[in-house]
Amino acid sequence: MNKFINPFSDYGFKLIFGSEINKDLIISFLNGVLHDEVIVNITFRNVEMLGMKQDQRHAVFDIFCENEKGEFFIVEMQKARQKFFSDRILYYASFAIQQQSILAREKMAHLQEEERHRYWDYNINKVYIVCILNYVMEPNYPEKYRWDIVRMDRDLKIPFSETLNEVYLEMPKFILPLSECKTIYLKWLYVLNNIDIMERLPEELNNQLFQKLKSIVEIERMSANERLEYELSLAVERDLLCAFDAKFEDGLKEGRKEGFEEGMKKVARKCKSTDMPTGEIVKLTGLSPEEIEQL
Repeated sequence: MNKFINPFSDYGFKLIFGSEINKDLIISFLNGVLHDEVIVNITFRNVEMLGMKQDQRHAVFDIFCENEKGEFFIVEMQKARQKFFSDRILYYASFAIQQQSILAREKMAHLQEEERHRYWDYNINKVYIVCILNYVMEPNYPEKYRWDIVRMDRDLKIPFSETLNEVYLEMPKFILPLSECKTIYLKWLYVLNNIDIMERLPEELNNQLFQKLKSIVEIERMSANERLEYELSLAVERDLLCAFDAKFEDGLKEGRKEGFEEGMKKVARKCKSTDMPTGEIVKLTGLSPEEIEQL
C-alpha cells in the first residue's frame, strides 16, 4: 500500500495543481520551472475552450490559468507517447492566444466608438506551456530532460519572439538524487518523480510548501469518497493500459503470422520452379492449392 497518491494519475495531478485553495503549489512549481517570479497570483480558467466557430473541436487542458499581468499558463501532464504531441500543444496554444482577442473585444464593447479601433493591436501577452511527460520523448539525448522552445531565427540562433514559450520535461530522464536538488525547481521534479514511493517526507523537503503538499497527497487523510474517486481513476488508467497491451499483442501475433506466411510463399515459389507437384508443396508449406497456383 503506497502512502502517497501517484501525481501522474489524472486525479493526483489535478488534486495537487488544479485546486483554487492550493494554488500556491502551482505558483511555486511554475515559478521554479520558468526560473523567474513571473507569477504572484493566478486565476484558474475553464480548462475546456471552444474554437472560433461552434463546429471546431474542443481544446481541453489539464491546468489553464492566468496571472495578474494577463499572461496565460497551460500545464499538461502526458503519461504515454502520443503521435503529433508537439503539434497538439501548438494547437492548444492557439486557443490561449485567441482568448486574448476575445477578452479584448469584450473590453472594447465598453469603450466609446472613437476609442475602439485603437484597443486591439495584436500586442499578445505571453503564453507559457509546461508539459510534464512520464515517458522519454527524445531518446537520442539521454541526459537532456528539459526542452525550452521559442520562435527562433535559424541563422542567428536568437529568439525572434518569446510570446509563446514551451517547456517539455521528460521525467524518466530526471535522476538527480535529492541531495543535489538545491533549487525549488529541482525539488519539485524530484517530488513528482518519487513521492508515490516515499515512506515519509525527507528532511530536505521539510518546509511549509512541501508539508502542505504532503497533507494533500497522503492517502490516509483522504475521505472515503476521495479515496474511491482516486482508486476509480487508477482503475480506468489500468484498464486503458491493459486494452493497449492486448491490441499490441494482437498486432504482434498478426505480424508474425503474416511474416510466416510470406516465408512459406517464398519456399513455395522455389518449389514450383523445380516442378515439384502441388500436393507436395501443400504438405511442405501448409499453403492451400489455390494460394500456390496464384504464386
